[in-house]
Amino acid sequence: MVQDAHADEVAKRNSALSKLLGRQLDVPGQTLSRVTSNAGRSLPRGLRRDAQDLIEAEQLAAHPKLRVQVDPRRLRQADRRLRAHARTLDPAEARKGRLLQLLGGIAFNLLILAALVIGFLAWRGLIGPG
Repeated sequence: MVQDAHADEVAKRNSALSKLLGRQLDVPGQTLSRVTSNAGRSLPRGLRRDAQDLIEAEQLAAHPKLRVQVDPRRLRQADRRLRAHARTLDPAEARKGRLLQLLGGIAFNLLILAALVIGFLAWRGLIGPG
């Protein structure tokens, strides 16, 4: 009975963490597994490892014989690190950064296209000296 409470506690903690990370990273997903896979490189490597530990702990805690492998101290530390990282994120700033990156890429591609058109026109003798 106490063990079932432990499994429910791990699942509840992961669910709350997935909602927080999803909101802060601006990625879709209902489970911690889905949120971390959608976040990709938005999460640093160590935090992705912490999230993976929490996901594995949830699976182990649901199994009667494997739940003894769950280290509650390590899970608390991983949860604390992920929550601390999520609190430092600003979703609006991240969206603005992605938009600026997209616009910068488009502007660069237009400059390359303009240079190619001018180079082609110069090669064909349509512009330039003479």
